[in-house]
Amino acid sequence: MTLMPVHLVQVALAAVAAVGLALTVSQPRLRALSALLVMSLSWMVFNFLEETAGFRNVWLVTPAFRLAYPPLIYLVVRGVIRTGPALTWRDWPHAVAPLLALLLTPQIGLVEHAARISLLAYSVAAIWQIHRFHRATRQTRSDAQVIQLNGLMLLVGFYFVDSVFDAVRMDALWLRPHWPWLGSQDAYLFQLLLSLVFVSVLIFLAVRHTRLFEGLPPGGMALEAGAGGPDEAVSDTQRANFRRVEAVVRGEALYTEPRLLRSEVAQAAGLSERAVSQVIKAATGCNFNDYINRLRIEDVCAMMREDAVSGTQRRVIDLAYTAGFSSKSVFNDVFKRETGQTPSAYAAGLAGDAAG
Repeated sequence: MTLMPVHLVQVALAAVAAVGLALTVSQPRLRALSALLVMSLSWMVFNFLEETAGFRNVWLVTPAFRLAYPPLIYLVVRGVIRTGPALTWRDWPHAVAPLLALLLTPQIGLVEHAARISLLAYSVAAIWQIHRFHRATRQTRSDAQVIQLNGLMLLVGFYFVDSVFDAVRMDALWLRPHWPWLGSQDAYLFQLLLSLVFVSVLIFLAVRHTRLFEGLPPGGMALEAGAGGPDEAVSDTQRANFRRVEAVVRGEALYTEPRLLRSEVAQAAGLSERAVSQVIKAATGCNFNDYINRLRIEDVCAMMREDAVSGTQRRVIDLAYTAGFSSKSVFNDVFKRETGQTPSAYAAGLAGDAAG
């Protein structure tokens, strides 16, 4: 038996999957990731056996794994987004296609076509879930930008491109005369290295995010409101309710809480969560997250004006943390959006006005 570089990468990928499994197996929200890592570990073991020990002639198992990966990626994303276990008995339909594929591996063409359909459908579903998560959190949390899943969305896209490349490498025989590298061991090694990167980054992002965010409650993804500007026909009831929201958010300085939730504002104002979103949107045209961050920027600007008048030299980032921001990058982005200037340029303008 001769070991080649691709076999070493297979062993490395199996080892990374085993380490990731040890990190995730005890966390209910990461059970889908644990299942994916078990599958990755098994896939590499079977790949290794098929290529070095002739197991391919006994039972060609690995094509079925292509049907197992897409639903598991989707379930990992769902588990990271929601509270509670990532896998339940209701998820059994996702396993039907991979199990059938184990019985149909002699019909490898049929399995490959099904894998392509599964890849497209589940990738779109995973990205749509993340999009809905972003909308829902901006309606319900003041720290939505901190827990956003742009990295995971990019990773799903990376996985899709990697899988398409693998399919082209395996099946696009008509390309090989024009691109011989595609059929080489180097192309296979490159694809395995991409898979190794994908699994490693997926473990990191999922573990990190579940430590930052406890997950949306059941039905949390439905807590969305339409976008748009202020409602020109704001009713007297809406005005009164918005004054109640302003009284607690401004009057009690709730906006300075870094992880302020819409539910906390609703409880303090004596309104439902949906009513809070509706009156904020009607009066300001903002979602909950943008409304809170706008108040924080107003507070920071007021403190910067006070410093300019008094000659005080407080750090801008300290003012941002005092106003409720918990991320420097988020503060800089929001400040530029609300004022049209960077914090340093705004402070320099205030200093110039004070000196003049």
